Parts: sequence; C-alpha cells; structure tokens
Amino acid sequence: MRIFQAFLVMMTTAILFLLPVSAGIYDFRTDVREDSFNVTTGVGETTADVVLVKALYDDDISTVTALSDNATDTPTVDSYDTATRALTVGGLQADSSREITVSYDVYSLTGGGAIDTLISRIDLIWLICLIAFPAVALAAIFVGRA
Repeated sequence: MRIFQAFLVMMTTAILFLLPVSAGIYDFRTDVREDSFNVTTGVGETTADVVLVKALYDDDISTVTALSDNATDTPTVDSYDTATRALTVGGLQADSSREITVSYDVYSLTGGGAIDTLISRIDLIWLICLIAFPAVALAAIFVGRA
C-alpha cells in the first residue's frame, strides 16, 4: 500500500509540474497593445524608428510583431530603446511610404505595491511547493504518519 501511495504522490507532483503556471502569470501581468504608425523611408533607408505609446513589458523585443501594409516590406524588430520607447523596425523598402502596425506586450496591473510583489513571487512559491510536496508526502508515507 505504501508503494502505491508513493506512486500517487509522484504522479500528482508530475501533473502539477506540467501546469502552465509561469505562462498564466505572464498573461495575467500583461496585455497586448497595438499601435499604428505612418512611416516614410528615404533613399537608401531600410529602417525606421517608431515611438511606442506605452513601455514594452520587460524590454523584451521577442514579443513584438510588426506588420506593414506595403507588400514589398518584410518588417523585423531590430532594437528597442528603454529611455525613449523608440523601436527600430528594419526590413523596409527604401524610398517608400507605409503604415506599420506594431503589437507588443505592456504591463497591465495598476496600483503596483503588494499585488505586484505577490504575483512576481508566485513562480518561486509554486516551485517550492512542487519540491516540498513529494518530499513531505513520501516521508509521511514511509514513517507511517499517512
């Protein structure tokens, strides 16, 4: 019976470990914002800077997507300046006008303070629980307290 209980503890821990807690926390903390910019490039210019309305969450440009209404453009996000919120978009056709639509993640929680601290620590709390649960449960099973 103890071996079966130990097996159940390990299976429960494995299932809990598979839950997408980090992704859920990220989704709770962020919203997707979409801004449109009219951009004209000069002769020989294939990049342009656009100033985002809100700050990019965690300065992470991997979450940014840029689309252009010019069919010859293949927009790529090259860099982001935290101080000015300037996003450099490359892959544009030289000497052309277009509308660039930028989608990016922004911080969605307002008020800061305690809720932000709690949300930022949930990953650590979850990890500690996942490590402690099987250890305590197995100890209780084999010591005879379960």
